Amino acid sequence: MKTMEIIPIGERVLVKPIQMEERTKSGIFIPETAREQKKQGSVVSVGTREDGSPLPLKPGDHILYGGYSAETFEIDRETYVFVPFKDIVARIVQG
Repeated sequence: MKTMEIIPIGERVLVKPIQMEERTKSGIFIPETAREQKKQGSVVSVGTREDGSPLPLKPGDHILYGGYSAETFEIDRETYVFVPFKDIVARIVQG
């Protein structure tokens, strides 16, 4: 079976979102409106700048992103998001 590779065009990053907890440890449901606005995800693929230079991310990086212009889609029951590079707030480094 052939594998598919999706490469973002321009200053975009393909991200696999990490679902945030919907309940507290004690079992209390947290409504979506009360959850933090920043989202977390894992980088799947990275586009390039207009001049062709690479963006400072690589597949596997854990990131925080915001914004409302992300394009969400589903492949093989997995959700992915195209995020404009300008909406990526930070790379999370665990030490």
